[in-house]
Amino acid sequence: MILQLLREWPPGYGGVERVAHELALVWGGAVYSFDAQPQRRCEPDPLPVSYSRIRLPRLTVGRLLIPLPSRRWWTLLLSSQPLHGHLPSPGVLALLLLARLLRPRRRVTAHWHCFLERSPGLSGRLFALYQWLAQATLPWLSAVITTSPVLAAELARCGCKTDRIHVLPCCLSAEQESVALALPERQPAGNAAMAVLFIGRLDSYKRVDWLLEALAQLPQPWRLDVVGDGPKRAALAAQAQALVGSGAAVCFHGRLDEAAKLQCLARADLLVLPSDRCNEAFGIVQLEAMAAGMASLAFQRQRSGMGWVGQLEQFPWSQQPAALAEVLRQLQADPENRAALGRLSRQRYRRLFHRSVWSRQLELWNCAGSIQA
Repeated sequence: MILQLLREWPPGYGGVERVAHELALVWGGAVYSFDAQPQRRCEPDPLPVSYSRIRLPRLTVGRLLIPLPSRRWWTLLLSSQPLHGHLPSPGVLALLLLARLLRPRRRVTAHWHCFLERSPGLSGRLFALYQWLAQATLPWLSAVITTSPVLAAELARCGCKTDRIHVLPCCLSAEQESVALALPERQPAGNAAMAVLFIGRLDSYKRVDWLLEALAQLPQPWRLDVVGDGPKRAALAAQAQALVGSGAAVCFHGRLDEAAKLQCLARADLLVLPSDRCNEAFGIVQLEAMAAGMASLAFQRQRSGMGWVGQLEQFPWSQQPAALAEVLRQLQADPENRAALGRLSRQRYRRLFHRSVWSRQLELWNCAGSIQA
């Protein structure tokens, strides 16, 4: 039994919550959270939950969640069970360090999901301070999991001992994987409009605006399905209306359940994840696309593994924003290559990200004693 601690309410729709959810299904321990978005508790869980979820009282100061002492707080800190916390979160980091200080022999580990991109102003300086503290704290913990070789190398470069770092890529749920892999292989679409898919929160760093601008430069018809919601939806819809000509179509679906999302995956030719910050460190939606048999395009960032996830050696490109329009033009002009890249992407998924591979890697972590007390 391994306890987990994170900021959000799992399983949720974000990568951190989905990772914590899959680990909880295997580890069986309770999951403690600060319940950062309590309104989501009124929505049905997107994935079935079989483990205990416990909310910790907290004080909200802007975006900062400060855990408050309570019976649940003390139960978590004084337990002898292994504790695994998900970063980034100053509150989670503080409780991991407290747990380690109160019980020095306890296994206390961290899941390093991403490096934070420093932005201008006070918030950027605070992010930088948190990240410095987090990196300074890692040596005090028993071990750290991260999601890609790219992040592992960066953690090592920042001073974390390599023997304490374990790479465990994200995974899909068993049901998601099964239904995606069961979809038929993509066939060359001939003269049909290239179908592009985006899945994610419609926020500024996701850069759907860049995707729209790149698609608007294509010489032939295309269509774009946008799955997800967020604060930029209205602005993006207005941009799409201004850019789209008679030969293209953009559909904003909002947040979809798994069955409706699968339909979008089944009819798409290509997924694009145009995020421009290392806050997007993996992009689990790329796994959904690859398992469904389509290629995934993402940018290469120094402190992010998102460019590594769907990277195909048979289709080299710079993975930089300036090249996106040209790459889309190449893929639009060559339906047979699009279909071939989809098959290669599914092969890469089976080789690196299949649940059986994920389970073996997690078992190695457990057997090495990296988590167990």
